[in-house]
Amino acid sequence: MVQLAHDGLELWYGTSDAPAPDGTTEQRQGVSVTVGVRPANPSNAVSVRYRVDGRGAETVSAPLVANDFQERTQYFRATFPTFWSGETVEYVPVVSCEGRRAPDPATADSFPSSFQLGEASSPRRLSPQRPSDPQAVFPVRLEHLARARVQLAREPEFFGDTPAGFVISWPPVSGTLDGPALHTRVIAGGMHQTIIRTDGIGILNVSVTVETHDHVAVALRYTATVDFGEDWAVWLPLGRWPASLPVRSQILLLTADPKYRWLNRLHCLGIGEARLSEYFYTYDMYAVR
Repeated sequence: MVQLAHDGLELWYGTSDAPAPDGTTEQRQGVSVTVGVRPANPSNAVSVRYRVDGRGAETVSAPLVANDFQERTQYFRATFPTFWSGETVEYVPVVSCEGRRAPDPATADSFPSSFQLGEASSPRRLSPQRPSDPQAVFPVRLEHLARARVQLAREPEFFGDTPAGFVISWPPVSGTLDGPALHTRVIAGGMHQTIIRTDGIGILNVSVTVETHDHVAVALRYTATVDFGEDWAVWLPLGRWPASLPVRSQILLLTADPKYRWLNRLHCLGIGEARLSEYFYTYDMYAVR
């Protein structure tokens, strides 16, 4: 049994009510960790940090699976991705709630639990697939990292109709990225420029900095498409914004801090919307696994 506490939060695993591998040998697919958390709170979010053979740390989210209202306890379960290589997996669950986190930072960096991986099966030979074959050759999984809520400046900069397209710059003034993997605030400024094509599709280029709850700077660089609609040239110069504009982005993160170097390995997708009449931009950020 492993029991950890910090900031008024308690978590445990490796028990009958929260089974988890520790000191065991496991299969390479479908390994899961159940984490008990107390006190129960709708804002509780649990993730599991792990590393394989001492390499860079990664994170897998743990969705809520059960509530024990009588004991004021919640249970979360994380399922690791398939381990195609490696021998030893070290891990530590982390719970966060309204700016508080458990375990303490030193323990979160120590990976107190581990398990061995069984022999890898012989790789399956992939044959070319027919268009009618529904089986994906390269399966994909999206892991939710954070919800972004960004407040934009009250007035955008209209550069107007340039040779490259109609250009708008609308920098953020504040915001947060908060979720199972990240707890950050957006630093005002940076680049947030959109070039709108003649068909109404805007190409958004963003370069901003966020700061984690423990004061680590992380650079976000991403491109996105914003669908302004085919009639954009009629209403946009007049500032008559629609209720929302769908935004789809590709995101890369960069930092030098050892605790967050796992972010450098991620390729992320953003799915959200811009509510420009409210000067507000929100999206969910997912890691592609």
